[in-house]
Amino acid sequence: MTVNEQPCAAAPTSSSGIAALRAHVDRELDVLRDELDGVLRSIGANPELGYQEHHAVAELVRLLGAHGHEAEVGLAGMDTAFRARTVGMTSGPRVAILAEYDALPGLGHACGHNVIATVAIGAYLTLARMLPHGTVELIGCPAEESAVDGAGGKVRLLEAGVFEGIDAALMLHPYDRDMVVLHGSLAARGIDFEFRGRATHAVASPGRGLNALDAAVSAYVAITRLRDQLPRGHYMNAIIPEGGESANVVPDYARLRYRLRAPTVPEVDALKECIVDAARAVALASGCGFDAREYAPLYAEIRQDPALVEVAKEVMGECGYALEPDVEAISISSTDFGNVSQATRALEVGVQLAPRGTGLHSPEFAAAAMAPGAIDVAIGGARVLTITALRGVLDA
Repeated sequence: MTVNEQPCAAAPTSSSGIAALRAHVDRELDVLRDELDGVLRSIGANPELGYQEHHAVAELVRLLGAHGHEAEVGLAGMDTAFRARTVGMTSGPRVAILAEYDALPGLGHACGHNVIATVAIGAYLTLARMLPHGTVELIGCPAEESAVDGAGGKVRLLEAGVFEGIDAALMLHPYDRDMVVLHGSLAARGIDFEFRGRATHAVASPGRGLNALDAAVSAYVAITRLRDQLPRGHYMNAIIPEGGESANVVPDYARLRYRLRAPTVPEVDALKECIVDAARAVALASGCGFDAREYAPLYAEIRQDPALVEVAKEVMGECGYALEPDVEAISISSTDFGNVSQATRALEVGVQLAPRGTGLHSPEFAAAAMAPGAIDVAIGGARVLTITALRGVLDA
């Protein structure tokens, strides 16, 4: 990777306050606005699943190159992970701005990752121009959504040492409200239950078979009945992705897929142990073979940095955002950004993209991510991340 070391325009000092920083940031973002809008819409119109985000990465790398920044593409064995870096005129803290750009099957950018990527590159290019000292990095993180096997690009980046030496990692996520919460997302695990029976003709010789689908459905029902016993903040969501290929054959294989969530890693681990025991018991009673395997790495809960939370609240307040009260369970999603937050100071802020009450992972949220006003949300988000990084990490 070639590191950008061009002289950067000095940012106003802290005594100038947020208003002066905002004026400077807004001038930089005004120059980028049309290009950022183009990237937002191009990524949004070409949704790609995790580890397949080649168009998105090409768009982001192209915009970096247009502004004199080279990117290292292909980190940690992932073709769609990348990094760009700008070094200030003197040494200082290293801040990372994180981009996500994968989509959901059948829904496209219903989590607004086209907006997240636009915010991230906008903030990076602005920080690169204003950097008083230290280093700013843009880290492109594939496969945040657990829609693909082996998701969790940030986990692999952590394991490869990409975040070593980073003093703070910042990112933004769109929601149906503006918020900076001290309590972040939930810990999560993804697990498959496989049931193996014996195939036979469904009518001519049903007694010779072992119905793996019946075992899977029975396990699903048994696990669902555990919900009433779960503590607050524990969630179990499942699908049956495989359950036979022909209705006139007793299925010899079926698979349940669960996404488990709880407030902390120990709690989600205990939840996993509980439902594995339940599924295994059903398989034993049915005479079917049974295996449990994880299809995604552990996602840890987000550990928001308290000092950065306070800086972001101040910045967002000065920028006109009406923030939600800091109450637990405003955010009940899960993300591999939680793993990053366990390794370094970290902050995720939320801005309103869709009307209040619009759920993530819905067609309505996907429409909001491509609405005419999406670029305004992205520009505002880039403003917040840039000023928060300058005030909270780089001491500008």
